Amino acid sequence: MKREVSYGIYYGGFSILLMLVMYVTELNRSSAANYLNYISLLVLAYFISQFVKEFKAENEGFISFSKIFKGGLSIGVLGGVLSSIFFYVQVKFIDTGYIDFVMNQAMVEMQKKGMSDQMIDQNMKMAAKWTTAEFFLLMGIVGSLFISSFVAVIMAFIMKKPNPNEIA
Repeated sequence: MKREVSYGIYYGGFSILLMLVMYVTELNRSSAANYLNYISLLVLAYFISQFVKEFKAENEGFISFSKIFKGGLSIGVLGGVLSSIFFYVQVKFIDTGYIDFVMNQAMVEMQKKGMSDQMIDQNMKMAAKWTTAEFFLLMGIVGSLFISSFVAVIMAFIMKKPNPNEIA
């Protein structure tokens, strides 16, 4: 588990660094932010592959699907929890206008769709309940669980090499 924790911390550190760069350059308030977040998926895949490489080196070149999945999930969730906590702190204390930005973007999108003012007001009241730093923290953690599962399954299918002499 030590290996998974190390790579999880590295992944969380990378995610935090990416968020800081996006904040400083204000890319977090642009349409490019969505595309930059996909970089995290590639980095997660990289750290899982490094985990697999190390594990194979210590185990005669073999690793099971379940070991990759569990390791990848651990790496992704730990990194996701760390980055979610950082994002919570960032939105709650550093970039306090971010939630207003998100709400304004939602309003603009609704106006583009031609929604009535009454409907926009109703939707904005509902969105205000769900657009909080605490909700972002919770969704970041839950999201990291799902995304990490997805990436870990793909990596496990690609990189597994079960030991033929091992009894299943």
